[in-house]
Amino acid sequence: MDLNDLPEPPVEAAIAEPPATEPVAALPTSAEPEIVEPPAQVVAQSGKHSHALPVVLAVVSSLIFGGAAGLAGGYFTSRYLSQPSAESRQIEIIGDSTEEIVAAAAAAALPSVVNIDVSGEQASSDDLPSDHPSVPLQGEGSGVAYKEAPDGGTYIITNNHVIEDATQIVVTDSLGERYVAQLIGGDRESDIAVVLVSASIPTIELGDSDEVVVGQVAIAIGSPFGLEHSVASGVISAVQRSLTDFGGQNGEYPYVNSIQTDAAINPGNSGGALVDRLGRLIGIPSAIYTDTGASDGVGLAIPVSQATRAAEELIEKGRVDTPFLGVLGQTVTPEFASQEGLPVENGAYVVEVTEGTEAEKSGVLSGDVIVAVDEDRIRSMDDLITVVRRRTVGQTVTLTIWRNGEKTSLDMIVGVKPQNLSTQ
Repeated sequence: MDLNDLPEPPVEAAIAEPPATEPVAALPTSAEPEIVEPPAQVVAQSGKHSHALPVVLAVVSSLIFGGAAGLAGGYFTSRYLSQPSAESRQIEIIGDSTEEIVAAAAAAALPSVVNIDVSGEQASSDDLPSDHPSVPLQGEGSGVAYKEAPDGGTYIITNNHVIEDATQIVVTDSLGERYVAQLIGGDRESDIAVVLVSASIPTIELGDSDEVVVGQVAIAIGSPFGLEHSVASGVISAVQRSLTDFGGQNGEYPYVNSIQTDAAINPGNSGGALVDRLGRLIGIPSAIYTDTGASDGVGLAIPVSQATRAAEELIEKGRVDTPFLGVLGQTVTPEFASQEGLPVENGAYVVEVTEGTEAEKSGVLSGDVIVAVDEDRIRSMDDLITVVRRRTVGQTVTLTIWRNGEKTSLDMIVGVKPQNLSTQ
């Protein structure tokens, strides 16, 4: 519709020990008083009330003032032709055959990136007087048209924290046309959501996030601070970055296999596109490390393989089945191993096995130390959640464990994580 007494307390089984770096922030929602965000921004997100974080993980939601900042210029590049002397150098303008990389990639991807405005009935009232009227929730993020709907229209991927709690979602395409969108589904665990518009929007070409390498060109497209269809470039800084301390209140850990980039990602970029030099989608920008509330050069994107897998499940069945073992545990350290008399100095120590789960059925016991899943070595709870999330529900895996001073193995099936359950 066209509109216009353990050394440290047990942590959740896929939760890593907090890294020895500065605290982090998911890109901000206006509903969180302690989250650093631009003025006048009010956006819903998972993981509210992070009052203890002096450095905020700004969940890339957005500011509502805007103006498109699309692709400026750039279909030409110049080069110096070698000549005998500096005085005789000449500049030759090369046309479409050698377009500048970022401009060409942006030109290919921009038509598929949309702006998303959300509004709702009420934002958080924690800091309001008891008799104060409710505050309307509104905010802005980004999205990517990735698939045509069989009955017409276009499916758009975005972040769950962009649309969470919204009662109305409006999509603006690269031509400025506005459409009311239907929410197909959202999932906190993956931080992926899908909305549907009735219009036909050019869909983006999908890349292969498993082939992404450190140092390659990366281009982020979205609506930072409400500036629609802005382009920023950089490189891939790291892959398979696991940051479980970015999780929500119920043990959601969407950033266990992230792509890290120094391409500028700011509030409003959430749900947009991270593309390669050919304009192919390789990730969904979702979070940043920051002590300013804006880009400090460490942005995180959900790999496109994970994002589209979650999106397909949302379209097909309205939910995402998260791979799950069913244990509560903590990271083994040399100090803990010495105290408990363990034969290994790293691994995932099982504190508790959740009743009825595949872990219980396979015979995993409290006190076991998981040191491998198949051929993947497990040194921490962080490793455990990362490795499990790379498996699929129903897949059989082999756990290598230490029990009572002996090394053994167990075969088990990867189960489905129950809703609102915080263990791994």
